Parts: sequence; C-alpha cells; structure tokens
Amino acid sequence: MGNSEIPYQHKDIIFKSLTEIFADRVLNFYDINTAPIVRAEPANLPTIMVQEKTMDFVFYLADDSYLHLEFQSTQGPEELERFLEYDIALYRKRKKTIHTYVVYGSGISGAQEVLNCGSIEYRAKGIYMDRYNGDSIFSDLEQKILRGSRLNELEQMQLAFLPLMKSMHSKPERALETIELAGMIRDEAQKTFLTGCVIAISDNFIDREYTRKIMEVLMMSKVLRALEEEAKDMGRMEGRMEGRVEGRMEGLAAMRIAAKKLRLKGMSVKEIEEITGLSSEEIQKLDDLN
Repeated sequence: MGNSEIPYQHKDIIFKSLTEIFADRVLNFYDINTAPIVRAEPANLPTIMVQEKTMDFVFYLADDSYLHLEFQSTQGPEELERFLEYDIALYRKRKKTIHTYVVYGSGISGAQEVLNCGSIEYRAKGIYMDRYNGDSIFSDLEQKILRGSRLNELEQMQLAFLPLMKSMHSKPERALETIELAGMIRDEAQKTFLTGCVIAISDNFIDREYTRKIMEVLMMSKVLRALEEEAKDMGRMEGRMEGRVEGRMEGLAAMRIAAKKLRLKGMSVKEIEEITGLSSEEIQKLDDLN
C-alpha cells in the first residue's frame, strides 16, 4: 500500500488472522476463482518492492500457486505496471504461478485490466466494491452491534470491507466510523480482530489527519495494546520456531520504510516512535540519509 501509516507487524498479524478465520470466504466475497487459500505470505520482502512500495497481500494457495491481492482507490496503466513489477519479483523468488486481482474502492466501476507489452500480456482482474451499498450495510451492522449481538462470519466480512464500499461518506471518514463501530462490539476478541482488519484493509487511503484520529480512538481502547501484545507474542513464537535473522531484518526494513514515509509527510519523531516502535535514534538516522 502506497501510503501505509500503520505498523507493518500489526498488519501482518491482522491479515494472517483474517486468512485463518475466513480463508475461502475471502475468495467467495470477491468472486475470486482460484484454489483455496492455505496461508498468508510476507509481502514486505525487500526483493518485492517498487520505489519503496510493497505488494498489499500475497497468499499461498492449495494448488502450489500464489494469489496477489491489491486494494486500490485509483486506477490507471501506471498501476498495472507496478503490479507487473511486483509479480516479476515474486516469480523470480518463488518460481510459481501468480494470480493477480485488484480490489477497487468506491467511485471506480471499471478499470484497465490488461497491459499489452507485445510478447508479454499481463492481466490483473478487477473487483469493484462500488456494487455494495456501504451505507445500508453500515446501518444494519450498527443496529446489531448496538443490540449487543455477536456478528456472524458474513457480517464480520462486511464490516471489515465497509470503507471500500459505495457510500455518501469519504473513504477516510467511513474508515474512522467503521473503527468506532467495531469498538462498540462487546466481544473483546472480535472487537480487536475486526478493528485490526479495517485498519489493514483501508490504510492505503488513510491520510495523516485520519491516521491521527484513528490512533486517538485506538489509544482510548484496549485494541492497540492487544495488537502490540499479539505482535510481541508472534515475534517470540516465530523466533523460537524458525530462528531466522532474515525475518527480523525484513521486518525492520519495512518499519524503516514506513517511518521514512511518515517523516516525508511531516510527522514528528515522537509521533513516529509511537506508531512504528522505532527509537528516536533510528528515525534520526533515516533523516540523516536524506
């Protein structure tokens, strides 16, 4: 995601959980015709980067291929060129078939899906969230949550993708409203999970103003602390199971990239410390490299 402002380790944990819980439902929700999802793959590998941008989400599928899923609020041939570069990098690293789908947010009802380069013809199938009435779905979910009812799997999926749906509100406004709505869920585990899902899915169109507001909402709840604890637990578990330096280095590289983007947007060192978890010294070093 081009303007990611949410800690990468949180996003990875969130979408791994989303994969485990919904798996085939993600595919059915978007009408994606591939083999079932087996697991989420790290998308922030240094070898899969284009101008400091990374793929949104990558899944390993049951037929030994990959699903590359992008979320977009804009469309154009330059975007397809970027996705092509991602897929070339992923293919070089994994040597597997790649299926690319692009989920376009509200306001886009059609987009270029083929990039013809002569001998190379690249396809990225578009999925259009404009077909969903986000305001109606928001109202239905709000009524159920206010009654104290637990959301079923389909309703959880609808809430997670609300910011991308057609609405009278802007995408950042709807993302913030959805996070606030998720915060009203009484089941703590479901509340934490769904708040994280909304952030992970919508962070490419959340600007600095709304990032600050979202962080304020999270600070007032237990959600951010729960995500931080889960990040620590997952880090310890993966360290014990794999003992790989590579994973730690990739995670650190991703955090540094996120910090650099935030500095370019004018955020203070202290604010970036809170969001990324990097030390002020590390952030200052990034400034010195510019």
